[in-house]
Amino acid sequence: MKGLIFILLAAVAAAQTTQSTPEVNSSTVVFVCEHGAAKSVIAAAHFNRLAAEKGLPYRAVSRGTKPDEVVAPAVKAGLASEGLDVSTWRPKAVSDEDIKRAKTVVSLATDLPTMKPIVKTKLLEWNDVPSMSTNYEAARNAIVKLVSEMIEKLAERKN
Repeated sequence: MKGLIFILLAAVAAAQTTQSTPEVNSSTVVFVCEHGAAKSVIAAAHFNRLAAEKGLPYRAVSRGTKPDEVVAPAVKAGLASEGLDVSTWRPKAVSDEDIKRAKTVVSLATDLPTMKPIVKTKLLEWNDVPSMSTNYEAARNAIVKLVSEMIEKLAERKN
């Protein structure tokens, strides 16, 4: 039992640090928000935690259409209070390669450039997430609910 707990903790830790690995492949979900510093970070961090807990072979990265220099301090602090470390994450622009290789692309209230037609076949749009600057907790809760639903669907397909 101790060995299983250690493996699970290691998997969760690994899932939380995969953001620094920029490689996107067919088991990657790319979360995209405007600045790549808040909504997409919350979504990717929670996705990675939940996927690891369920033993799913997926991971997530966050991207931005107009990325900021750093992850928003309130997001870092909020996620840290939940045991999710994003201190090494840096916002990165979404690329054509990210979209081409990804399993799914989730847009969080931002428009992807229209020159990316390949995304239409794998795009989910989560446009009803509240503003982070207006109400962090409401935005976080909405994102976690959507991510949890996505994880449940992926887990059902696995079984």
